[in-house]
This record gives sequence, C-alpha cells and structure tokens, in this order.
Amino acid sequence: MAYDGYSQLKVLVIDDFDNFRMTICRMLQELGVEDVETAVNGAQAVRFSRRRSFDMILCDYNLGSGKNGQQVLEELRVNKILKHRCLFVLISAETSRSMIMATYDYEPDAYLTKPITSNILRQRLDRLLRQRQELLPIYDALDEDALDKAINLCRTCIDSDSRYTSQCQKLLGNLYLQTGALAEAETLYRKVLEVRALDWAQVGLAKVKQAQGEFQMADKWLREIIVNNPLCMQAYDVLAENCKKLGDDDQLQTVLHRAVEISPMSLVRQLHLAQTAVDNNDLITAANAWRRAVRLGQFSCRDKLENHLNFARTAAALFNEDVQLAQDLSRDALRVLSEIPQRFEMTSEVEAQALLVESQVLAGQGQKSKAEEILREVESTVGEEPAGLSIDTQLDQVVALKALKKDIPAKKRLDDIIERYREDEKALVKIDRLLEEPLSEHNRQRVAKLNRGGIGLYEQGRYKDAIDAFKQAKRLFPNHLGVHLNLVQALLGEMEEFGRDEGYMDLCLATLKKVGCRVTTGHAQYKRYLQLQDKVKNLGLKQEGTRDVE
Repeated sequence: MAYDGYSQLKVLVIDDFDNFRMTICRMLQELGVEDVETAVNGAQAVRFSRRRSFDMILCDYNLGSGKNGQQVLEELRVNKILKHRCLFVLISAETSRSMIMATYDYEPDAYLTKPITSNILRQRLDRLLRQRQELLPIYDALDEDALDKAINLCRTCIDSDSRYTSQCQKLLGNLYLQTGALAEAETLYRKVLEVRALDWAQVGLAKVKQAQGEFQMADKWLREIIVNNPLCMQAYDVLAENCKKLGDDDQLQTVLHRAVEISPMSLVRQLHLAQTAVDNNDLITAANAWRRAVRLGQFSCRDKLENHLNFARTAAALFNEDVQLAQDLSRDALRVLSEIPQRFEMTSEVEAQALLVESQVLAGQGQKSKAEEILREVESTVGEEPAGLSIDTQLDQVVALKALKKDIPAKKRLDDIIERYREDEKALVKIDRLLEEPLSEHNRQRVAKLNRGGIGLYEQGRYKDAIDAFKQAKRLFPNHLGVHLNLVQALLGEMEEFGRDEGYMDLCLATLKKVGCRVTTGHAQYKRYLQLQDKVKNLGLKQEGTRDVE
C-alpha cells in the first residue's frame, strides 16, 4: 500500500555530489514531496537540522571532506537535535561489513545501497512512512519526554494487534527499563520470546536481570546470545557493562576487544577499550586503541583533546615496556600532538599539557636535549608551582621529569601532589600509577584482593594458578614490590615442587632485577628480596623450607 502523505513532508537531502543530490530531489518531487532542502556537507546538514525540524533526512555516507553521514547522524543523536518523528536514511555505494556494523551505534532507520531507482526509493520510503504515521503519537510523546503517555500509547498499539506490534514491543521494553518497571519489562520480553527468539528481546531480558542485580545470570544469557549471533553488537555492549558491574576488568577488556574486532570503525567501543586497557595497565592495547580512536574521531562530535593526549601518553609510557613498538607509535604520537592546535581550542594549560607529553615522547626517543628544552619552556611559562593546574598536568610534569631521569625533582613534585590531594579519591587513583603501593582506597582494595587470592592458591600448593594471579597483580600494579616478590615466591614454589623450568627461571631473574633496581637497604622488602635472590641462585639444592608469602 502506497503512502499518501508525501506532500506534507519536510525533507533534507545531504550529498556532496550535485548530480546525485538533484536526482534524489527529483525522485522525491515525483513522489509528491514539495518541501525539499539540500545540504552539500555534514556541517551544513547539522546547521540546517538545528534551524528547523524535518520529517525525513536522506544522507549519503561519503560526503567528501569533513563529517561523513554516520558522523552527521551521531551528532544529531548525541546532541538530541534529531526528533523521534524524523526518519534518518543512510545511503551508500559501500557495503563493507565494518562500515555497516559501525552504523549500529546510532541506528539509522534504513540503509540504502546505490544505485537507487525511483521504484526502490518509493518501496522503502512507503514502508518507513506508513510505520512512522501509525507510531507518530508515540514518537511525539517521546519528544515531549512524556514517558507515561508513550507507555500507554505503546500498550494500546499492541492491544489493537497492529502490524507494527513488534516495533511497539521493542519501544515499550526500552521504556519499562528506562522507568525502572522491571517486572513489566520481564513479562513483555518473555511474551515476545515465546513467539520468536528475537535478539532485542533476549538482550532486553538480560538487561532486566542485570538491573535486578542478577549479574551472573545476565552474563550467561548474553554469552549465549553472542554464540548464536556473533554480530549482535548490543549483546557485547550490555555484556561489557555487566563485566564492569561484576568488577571483572580482564573479562571486560576481552569482551571489548572482540567487539572492536567485529566493528572496528566504532569510535565509542575503541574509546571504551582504550580506557579499560589503561585501567588494566595493558599499554600496548591501550596505545593501539587510542591511536584508532584518534583516527576515527576526526570530524566526530566525540573527538576530545584527552583522546589525543592519552594516545601520546601511552606511546611514551611504552618505552619502558616495548622499545620497538614505542618507536613506531611515537612518530604517530608526535604528529597527533602537533595537530592539537588545529583541532581544539588552545588554552595555556592545554598548551602546557601537550608540550609536557611531547617532552615524554622525545625523552623516550632519546632526544634528551630537545625534551629538556621543552620542559624548561613549560616551567618558565607555568612556573614550578602547580597552582591552578589540573591534576593531569601536574602528573604529566612528574612523568616528564622521570623520563629525563630527574628523579629527585620528580619525587619532590610527586610528594607535593600527594599531600595536596590526600583526601581526593579520584585524584589518588591517577597518582597511584606512579607509586610503589597505591594510596587510593579503590586500588588498595584491588591489590589486596589479588594478593589474597594468589596467597590462598600458593598455600594450597596450586602454584601455577598462584603464578597467574600474581602476574595479573604485577601487570596492574607494576611498581608494587611486594607483588613482584610474591610472584617470585610462587615461581620458586612451582619449580621446587616439579623441577626447574627455564621460562620460570627467566621470569624470576627479570622480576628480581626490576626489584633490585628500586629496593634500598632500608626498604621493608629488602630482607625478603635478598632471601628470594639466594633461593633463586641455589635452586636445585635441597632447601630446609620456604618462607610464607607475605
């Protein structure tokens, strides 16, 4: 059945090619549309959408320089410019899976592939507009933020056995979750699933369980959904949220890593993976994810200064872990830092941050003179006192000093920062990355939990499991000497029980070497360090016993 209301529509057509733009306009006019506006690029399209409301937007994916069609939709949704009643149709000649998967994040109402004929356009628009016409009262209620009214309208639509019942059920389920009506949401989703195993209903039911605090059950269901449909991106997103609620940061990173493999052009997921990898002290994953996020972020409304600085920070930090990879990334990092003035508003602090991070990168590359010159330039501008600077800028200054082996002034600055932020838990979490033992309550509990778990496994004689636990703790808290020594003790336990292993021995020696570079005669762990060092040297000789893990 044809839609008969084309003459009342206000339509925006977005394409950088005049011929295609005019062709679509002509097709719309043949359908009866009288009010058609055109835009030649993404920025113009956003301006027009702010100025007036449209009933439908037809947007090409490739818009030349500037925003692409997906980024136009992103900005319209993120900034709540696009009303629920407005249909957004994305058009493209490209059909790659990565591009199509990326459209999930902001869900266009339809996706049309070129070439487009008048008949194809009419058929697709007829279906979309008939659905829009019937659900328009619900959309208007949502635009008015009248959620109770929208819920009642959805119920009425479902009770009338509308041909759009499924769409109304999906909307109603989301509204129930949004308003905390969990029992009603569960009943709805179970009723839908009795008829057909729809992904959105399965994910919705898992979200209900998550909201009810049944995280293990939600986890199980979401993983089953992914097994049955590996391309269900919403399941990955909800599973990632569930892992966060369970406090399982390793699983969170695993889920996000799989999600970005499937949808590599999703900026949101790249950013989530990058930050999670930072929290897990996985600098290689973090640096690569930040780099992809910076590239994907160009022209996106989600492009933030911090993404650029964080990429360069992790690239600089990698010099302590993988020099070759750090060298490769550092070249990109310097380029990204150089582009900051063109992409962001510059303040004196932004300039100071960018220069301090540049100093870190250059120090890692071995360009000590240039790095020192930049550091002096910053200090001459902001002074040695940190008054008025953010915690991030202050810590960047400490890291730059450390990168240049200026350990005494770095320690003094860090001590001053600790004293200044002693009561600020969020700041302490950031400061912890530079400390031997964490000060924040969050990280103290985290390292204590990991240590207790490893110690328990060690005491049970489950040395390999204890080794894995302490490896995780060492990765998360690379400056914690007690964790390092616990790892050595677990490695010794395994080898004393089952025989010498060259891989384990190499790890013992590398770990003790790192501890030896930082432990001093008066340190609380010094005596234990010497004892474990002797045990490693004498491995293979019968011991009178082993010291308990501390």
